[in-house]
Amino acid sequence: MSANRHSSGSEYYYIDQSRPVRFWRIVFDVFLVLITLLLSGGLAMGYLSTGISPERNWVFAFFGLGAPFLYLGNIVMLLLWVIRWRWWALVPALTLLFGMGHLGRLIQFDFGKEYDAAAEENAGAIAARRKDPSQFAVLTYNVHGFTYGQDDHAGYWRTVDSVAAYVRRVQPDVICFQEYETMQGGDVRRIDSLYRDWPYRAYNFIYGGSNDIGYGTAIFSRFPILEAQRTIFDQSSNSLLRADVLLPSGDTVRLFNNHLQSTQVDERSQQRVERFVVRGEEATGKFVRSLGSHLRINYRRRAIQVDTVSRMIALSPYPAIVAGDFNDTPVSYTYKKMRGGLEDAFVNAGSGYGYTYNRLFAMLRIDYVFHAPLFETEGYRSDRLPWSDHNPVFVRMRRGQTATR
Repeated sequence: MSANRHSSGSEYYYIDQSRPVRFWRIVFDVFLVLITLLLSGGLAMGYLSTGISPERNWVFAFFGLGAPFLYLGNIVMLLLWVIRWRWWALVPALTLLFGMGHLGRLIQFDFGKEYDAAAEENAGAIAARRKDPSQFAVLTYNVHGFTYGQDDHAGYWRTVDSVAAYVRRVQPDVICFQEYETMQGGDVRRIDSLYRDWPYRAYNFIYGGSNDIGYGTAIFSRFPILEAQRTIFDQSSNSLLRADVLLPSGDTVRLFNNHLQSTQVDERSQQRVERFVVRGEEATGKFVRSLGSHLRINYRRRAIQVDTVSRMIALSPYPAIVAGDFNDTPVSYTYKKMRGGLEDAFVNAGSGYGYTYNRLFAMLRIDYVFHAPLFETEGYRSDRLPWSDHNPVFVRMRRGQTATR
């Protein structure tokens, strides 16, 4: 309470200048506390999702999917409470602190990294890599059937040409395509002409397949493909293409090109989320139930798929390189199970906030390249391109001195 002292002759009196705490301020503080607890609790559930298979309980996986947004929300609440100088700042601060290991999979800084993060794939760098048998590069790209934003076959060909021009610019040695699609013989001949420098091919067509016409996954390689194995997952239009590739160093690597179960959230639903469209309580409730049903079914299918692939990786007689579209974030059971003891190229050589899905506010990293500890990550890039809803992931590697897998 504050007061000013005034005098009137020999008498003194005080004017009370204190103000009662307004009701709206109390309500606002309670609201902020509830939001803080919800965001912190949600992020903690996301942390737990990495160790709980969605086949057993899918709810945790939902929070793992929202982890990038929950991190952002907790950072905002931390700053807000710090500015207001309230002890409630400890709640988001501790939640973020406990998840620092997960945070490094979402964002990376250059501090203390010895690689040249700004190195461009110019002609000199590519020539030097080609002369060194210990170096090679892998590109993974979900190309959306080469039809993203296109409504006719001429548009399909424009996208095919554009993607090929990008590939020729960065010059990977091995290419992993997901949602690879050819519709007619002319498409196959065009792709053969554009990718003649990658003569070794393997395909896993989910639909079609006759005369290399169809839809599925593909591997294009400069290096010999010794053997390929194809897996189409049960009750799914997703697949795995496994190939044993002979590197110039003399090493054989087992490459896993994955396209794991998608969320199957359609274009209209994505637009509704992106635009925060809410039209009536009944319509919103129906939308949320439908979305939740899709997520539940597909999380469980993905958990079975990743368990299958992770067993194959563990049994591989060769060092593994695991790439593709996992359709899940780094804070997830899928990521933890698939990575196992492998190295995440983004964690080793990435910079900034890592995302590979350019929809849903460009917040989700769902495309990856993991590799055995035998190799060292030399460089990582993921360019935002207009030809798919996914970004390609390009990784340069070098064979290390150790001989462990």
